[in-house]
Amino acid sequence: MKSFFGLLLAALLLAGTGSASAQYPDKAVTCIVPFAPGGAADISVRMVADYLSKELGQPLVIVNKGGGSGIPGLNFGLKAKNDGYTVIGGAIGNALVATYFLKAPAYNLDDIIFVGAYMPQDRLLLTRPDKPYKTWKELVDYAKAHPGTVSVGSGASQEALEVLHAAAIHDGIKFRLVMYKSGGPATADLMGGHIDACELGVGTAGYQAARKGDLLVLANLGTSEVPYIAGVPKLRDMGYPFATSLMYGFAFPKGTPKAICDKWEQAIANVLKNPELQDKMKAAGFIPQFLSGKDYDAFSRHSVESVQEMLKYNEQDSN
Repeated sequence: MKSFFGLLLAALLLAGTGSASAQYPDKAVTCIVPFAPGGAADISVRMVADYLSKELGQPLVIVNKGGGSGIPGLNFGLKAKNDGYTVIGGAIGNALVATYFLKAPAYNLDDIIFVGAYMPQDRLLLTRPDKPYKTWKELVDYAKAHPGTVSVGSGASQEALEVLHAAAIHDGIKFRLVMYKSGGPATADLMGGHIDACELGVGTAGYQAARKGDLLVLANLGTSEVPYIAGVPKLRDMGYPFATSLMYGFAFPKGTPKAICDKWEQAIANVLKNPELQDKMKAAGFIPQFLSGKDYDAFSRHSVESVQEMLKYNEQDSN
């Protein structure tokens, strides 16, 4: 008799869980962006969130938790209740790989449920037109002639900064590397003359300034072509050892019900088919591209593995 009631109770609990998942979401969902306002993560998440809110039938409330290359924000999101009402969005991979560069505790990727990605992004090295260097080669020559004086910022991508570090080692030069909480303050300091160059993502305010001619693009640190700016040389094509490309997407903490994760995966796929969203993303310099949760998980695991080689390479120097 006791076993019968135990089975009955378990069945009722499972039924209740299924019903709750079917009704999900019945209130607003908080979206943690592990970066400060103004960068590509913030801009793109807000853009996609407008359409996800309509698709899911409830608002997405964006909460920025910047700093620490995205690690504190990701940690905050992963500690949230796994009921589907706190999702993490943006360049999640930034935080995953940054742990290796910053010697922070590495993530167990089994603790993260990747539900889908919405765009890739390459990183660009930009400078002001009044600088004496207009190309990557001219920057390298200037850095050789003025060792240790060229300051290069990063819009919160530790991996991109390490790609530049590796390039400096390759050429025997020294950069003064500066990490920012997001692309917004990094762009402001570049435009204001507080740093000499800065790596920023496609689609950021710095990228838009380059499209208008207010900044120059010296090099592409990634592997794709730069939208609306033709002929940008890639470091990889110039013989440098490393490149960086990110995937932006959404994830939940471990234990979030599968039905909820599946609903999010389908919602992301659906909104990316919307011509209006596609046009908005392309106008900002973003390239809409859907990855399933499974593929986003595989991409993230590969990124974490690949940073190991670059980390070993950069240990040659303490630049």
